[in-house]
Amino acid sequence: MSIKKILYAALVVVLFFAAIYLLLITFFSANELLDFPVFYGSGWNAIHGLTIYTYYGYYHLPFWYFPWTSWIFIPLAVFSKQVAWTLFFMLGVVVAFLSIILLTSQYGKFSWLDRLFMFSLMVWISWLAFRVGQISFLILAAVVLLIFFIQKERSFLAGLLIPILLIKPHLFIIFIPVLLWLGGKKTLVAGTMITLVLLGIGFLVTPNWPSQMLNLLLAGTHRVESDPFWNFSTLPTMLGLSQNYTGTANLPIIVIQVLIASLAVIRFHHLPKAALLALALAASLFCAPRSYAYDLALLIPAMVWLSEKWSFKTAMVWITCAIIVVVSHYSTYSYLVTLLVFLLGIYHAFQVERQNGSHRSFWGKQLKTFSR
Repeated sequence: MSIKKILYAALVVVLFFAAIYLLLITFFSANELLDFPVFYGSGWNAIHGLTIYTYYGYYHLPFWYFPWTSWIFIPLAVFSKQVAWTLFFMLGVVVAFLSIILLTSQYGKFSWLDRLFMFSLMVWISWLAFRVGQISFLILAAVVLLIFFIQKERSFLAGLLIPILLIKPHLFIIFIPVLLWLGGKKTLVAGTMITLVLLGIGFLVTPNWPSQMLNLLLAGTHRVESDPFWNFSTLPTMLGLSQNYTGTANLPIIVIQVLIASLAVIRFHHLPKAALLALALAASLFCAPRSYAYDLALLIPAMVWLSEKWSFKTAMVWITCAIIVVVSHYSTYSYLVTLLVFLLGIYHAFQVERQNGSHRSFWGKQLKTFSR
């Protein structure tokens, strides 16, 4: 074994144990969970026949998601909050590790040291999801399965996971349309069917749930404070612009971002399906109106795709992203990670295009087709 490999192995071991230490410290010191009480409380209310659309926890945070989000937490709500939190935390760690395993099987060839390296830095990058008890890892699990299903042309199964994606509104913007385009009619039919069934159950249980959810959303447009410790991780916030709790205060900037992200995805629509989905996911986070650093977990598919030819440079991308989020205290400037991954995704798409011998101007092709 060469000296370089020995040093790399030693670095991976140090990073892995540092990640485990961070997880243990986070679990045992998480006395003021912010988001987990919202989801746990909604599940508890659903069991006891109470309204799920209310405010929860010490910081009075709203539950303003689709009804099935609370149903997901019903199995946890039968336990005490501490037991439920333990199970939820452990589930997040398992999902994070398995996501790296499945993603590395889709993009390139990686050794177990490479996978442990990625997992270790993933813990640091997405730490806020563990700290506040967010459901980012649930969304990540759905996304990873979707990439697998679309890659294997199991479009119907991919569509069945769409209701989970609907929990994160900014995935409506780029990722879900790309998913429906790649999956075709089967994905659309499956997604529509399962969503309508869940909506129907929601109306049977609580006929006026849409108005209850809308009232909380409207109240959020007048609420200017956000997280008591961490601010939005979006471009408008990074530029120093004021923002409301629902993220709708800077729509002109968001529209411009959506146009840029859409053009980028359209430009590289010929990428392999798994690669295009990874780029689309990064594009959704790039133009998200409302996002915190806990959503950085959703950048992992794009980061693994960027690393498909593992090298010192790609390893440095992971290290740089981890340093940025830690130095920014998982707050406003953690958006730089989203921006970096999105821009590197565009650059990598150009590289893939060149390697495949399809580097002729995209717009030139479209003009030529149009002129016919």
